[in-house]
Amino acid sequence: MAAISTATEAVETPLLDDVVEGSFDYKGRPVKRSKSGRWRSASFIIGVEVAERFAYYGISSNLISYLTGPLGQSTATAAENVNAWSGTASLLPLLGAFIADSFLGRYRTIVVASVLYILGLGLLTISAVLPSFKSSECQHIENVISCSPPEFQIIFFFFSLYLVALAQGGHKPCVQAFGADQFDGQDPEEYKAKSSFFNWWYFGMCGGTMVALTILNYIQDNLSWGLGFGIPCLVMGVALILFLLGTMTYRFHVHSDEMSPFVRIGRVFVNAARNWRTTSSAISMEEESKGILPYQGSAQFKFLNKALVQPDGSKEDGKVCSVSEIEEAKAVVRLFPIWVTSLVYAIVFSQASTLFTKQGVTMDRSIGPSFEVPAASLLTFISFSIFVFIPIYDRILVPIARAITRKPSGITMLQRIGTGIVISCLSMFIAALVEMKRLETAQEYGLVDKPGATVPMNVAWLIPQYVLLGVSESFTMVGLQEFFYDQMPSEMKSIGLALYLSIFGIGSFLSSFLISIIEKATGGDGRDSWFADNLNKAHLDYFYWLLATLKVSACHHDTIDGVVDYQGLPAKRSQSGKWKSAYFIIGVGVAERFAYFGVGSNLITYLTGHLRQSTAVAAANVNLWTGAGAMLPLVGAFVADSFLGRYRTIVVASVIYILALGLLTISAMLNCQSNISMQSCSPSQLQVILFFFSLYLIALSQGAHKPCIVAFGADQFDGQDSEESRSKSSFFNWWYFGLCAGPLSALLVLNYIQDNLSWALGFGIPCSSLAVALLVFLLGTKTYRYKVKDEEKFSVSNIGNLFAKGAKYRQSVPSSKSSEGVHATVNEARSKQYEFLNEALLEKDDLEKYKDVSEVCEFEELKSLKDLFPIWATSLAYAVVFAQTSTLFTEQGVTMDKSIGSGFVLPAASLQYLTGISIILFVPIYDRIFVPLARTITGRPSGITKLQRIGIGMVLCTASMIIAALVERKRLQIAQWNGLAGLPHATVPMSFWWLVPQYILFGIADVFTVVGLQELFYDQMPSELKTIGLSFFLSIFRIGSFLSSFLISSIERFTSTGSRVGGWFSSNLNLAHLDYFYWLLAGFSMVEFLAFLYHANSYAYNGQGRSTA
Repeated sequence: MAAISTATEAVETPLLDDVVEGSFDYKGRPVKRSKSGRWRSASFIIGVEVAERFAYYGISSNLISYLTGPLGQSTATAAENVNAWSGTASLLPLLGAFIADSFLGRYRTIVVASVLYILGLGLLTISAVLPSFKSSECQHIENVISCSPPEFQIIFFFFSLYLVALAQGGHKPCVQAFGADQFDGQDPEEYKAKSSFFNWWYFGMCGGTMVALTILNYIQDNLSWGLGFGIPCLVMGVALILFLLGTMTYRFHVHSDEMSPFVRIGRVFVNAARNWRTTSSAISMEEESKGILPYQGSAQFKFLNKALVQPDGSKEDGKVCSVSEIEEAKAVVRLFPIWVTSLVYAIVFSQASTLFTKQGVTMDRSIGPSFEVPAASLLTFISFSIFVFIPIYDRILVPIARAITRKPSGITMLQRIGTGIVISCLSMFIAALVEMKRLETAQEYGLVDKPGATVPMNVAWLIPQYVLLGVSESFTMVGLQEFFYDQMPSEMKSIGLALYLSIFGIGSFLSSFLISIIEKATGGDGRDSWFADNLNKAHLDYFYWLLATLKVSACHHDTIDGVVDYQGLPAKRSQSGKWKSAYFIIGVGVAERFAYFGVGSNLITYLTGHLRQSTAVAAANVNLWTGAGAMLPLVGAFVADSFLGRYRTIVVASVIYILALGLLTISAMLNCQSNISMQSCSPSQLQVILFFFSLYLIALSQGAHKPCIVAFGADQFDGQDSEESRSKSSFFNWWYFGLCAGPLSALLVLNYIQDNLSWALGFGIPCSSLAVALLVFLLGTKTYRYKVKDEEKFSVSNIGNLFAKGAKYRQSVPSSKSSEGVHATVNEARSKQYEFLNEALLEKDDLEKYKDVSEVCEFEELKSLKDLFPIWATSLAYAVVFAQTSTLFTEQGVTMDKSIGSGFVLPAASLQYLTGISIILFVPIYDRIFVPLARTITGRPSGITKLQRIGIGMVLCTASMIIAALVERKRLQIAQWNGLAGLPHATVPMSFWWLVPQYILFGIADVFTVVGLQELFYDQMPSELKTIGLSFFLSIFRIGSFLSSFLISSIERFTSTGSRVGGWFSSNLNLAHLDYFYWLLAGFSMVEFLAFLYHANSYAYNGQGRSTA
């Protein structure tokens, strides 16, 4: 093989038509297509992989049984060790791929790794047959499993085990990449064969795995561990010989004398970081000088384009990165989101060889009167399902899909990956249900305290979860392999496959971490954890539900300026955005509101019930939480508009949201420190801390989620197109319609579950719904329009600079007349507002020349921020009223007759569904009847102006408060007449239907004011700050919640004394005076409306004159 190193000389050899460009034979000569590579060579390599997988799974599949058996470890410790080892084994391919792509080449790395593999397996065999295992201490013990091995044997075993991990780290990425190298991607026929290669490669892998699971597990469980480890050693020796036999047929890719791809890519990142101050115009000039057309390169990760220039403008050869190097770096970075989103799949994947196996150990595995199937052999069903499904996929599904999509591979690689992820989620659901059935059977037969007893439940119950996981691997695993090979630069194919393998390494570590955390959180104090050694007392079903939740926890006239698709290419109007994309986003909004109101709507009941807080304290806590939740969108919007973008922020926020809801569910499941009843026991400090931590984590996550999701939805419509502009206005109506459908479902279903069944279930269902919502959102990735961030346009970071310039130059401007020329192009009505900001348009050192310090439009956009402030301030009273619907309105309902019929009592919090129903009924009326009628009168696309719409809602809000005060006065009178003033828990004989008008009227007010405010704060903000605008809109209601809390606390302090039972907010509502508070809010609302009218009359819309509101 020494000749390979001289292969660079052969580059100059003239190539014939039959010669494969860039490939050489084992002697370094140009290789002929007809005499090398393709399936002839691939067959040798697939054979090697069959043997290697036989060896690897011969160890890993039954490793947990060896650890809990001969090594005497607990179930949790053994599962952690298996996950840690398999995680290391999946990460080490990064090292092996680096060595192969940078130094040895794939062929030599495979040979060296195979030798180490054989050595590691040999040492592992020796560790299993050490004489110390049969020491005098063990000889007197009938059951060898109960004998503790000496420390030396344990150390020797783990050294051998991690040597195997190191060896396969060099072997696995290289042998697969070397197999794919045998096909020429430039040849149409070989390109098809290469896509098929990945299918049959995985088919061969599963063949080796299935044989190992069928034969070796039986040998290990029933004959000898030494023999069970020794056979894989012999098989790897045969595999190495087989690999060497095919040497003369292989195609070799020889390293060029160019710079290492790692150095090239690293240099791109270094240069881009050094040029972080470089402007977009400088980059554009450099792109133009290099002949790069717009959108010729990837529009994603445009910050890397800064590597095209030097900070000092130098273009010295060797220092400036080329376009191809930058695109190469982008190709690597582009893989990262796919890598991250595949980690949960990897966590599920790691359970097959650990917890699935432990499930099988406890079940009836007998076949006939004398044969018992080894538990680890159940993994055969995964391999068998792959073995059966891959030929079906490759020979039936792909041709059918190819005929439909016209793609050589039938469906895209990402579609294939996503399909597998969905199927694996179904596998986890089924696994949880089967485990619940197993626990019920153990309970039924009195086997809970007998960990060694066989549960009379046939092991065949486990087959569906294994089969589904196998089918999912046929999609996701093969798709990931092909994707990470195909998308990497040619000289980094091994690294690409190592990154694919590292997904499952990190997944194993995450699985180990999850098990450790859950073990500590659910165990202790004499309790059995989810992973108790006695699986009949454990709760693997809870863990499977958690994993399932985590999984269910991306023609120029037709393009749109400033918008790209998910690949960074110009988005086509006919193929992206509009209602097709908006439906996905509205669906996510429905689920998110279902989750949020599933927690928030009945929160005051949980606080006053389970957490034993008084009415005033509970209402204050609810208001503080909702206030914090609505202030945090300012942070989320800043992150979205300045760094991550809306799409990525939504994904990250959704993951945190799901985690928070999961923790909230766990906090509700914690046992109460009393043996009396759940209502009378005091919550533990841990429960209270965990509850409020989870609650505010929800506030944080929805703070990032809420402003981004509505802004991202509005982004799907082009405001410059007349039809889409009209649809955008309608979008806000139907968005709010969908947002109310979610709370309505929560109020009807979840409140009943929380009040009558279980708080844990009532919090757990929103967690699952949000996981589904994330999946729905990701399914629409290809249809979305993404805004391209222009680094030179108006942004959050320069707002302060613009104000500072205006203040700095204010004293230096001779007169307002001196800047008339600058403002000639600006709308006069708007430009005359906040004129001091116009001074930032002038340079202090040369006022007479009026140098262009900042664009005029930037300052007009800045003024739009200040224009919105009076509207924001005059909407606060409306927000204070808004806060009462989930607090005091609910407390009113608690005291009233909520019976429907003879046996059903409506939960008080479910009365809020009346607001949702009124919105759901009125939005279609508004959008389909009122707007068209108003449009014919006013000629406006939206019928009436946004400010007019907001004002009408404020009037209706005031009417709602007046009605609420009158109803509360009536309720107090009835309580007094019936002698119930001193009985706080007695039901006042007054039907809850009295509350219906105030709920319905407030719902209609929401359709006007809330939707109007959303549209106003989105439409009137600069294009770069739409999310910030919506966060300002949301902050109205959060500040309103804080003001409500402040009002309640202040009034409570002033109206209650030591000699009186309570003030306006007494815990006994029959002695309280909520009616006074409602009259006060009605007065505030009227004053607010008058102030709103004053400011709305002088408001100037962007690009328009003064408002006629």
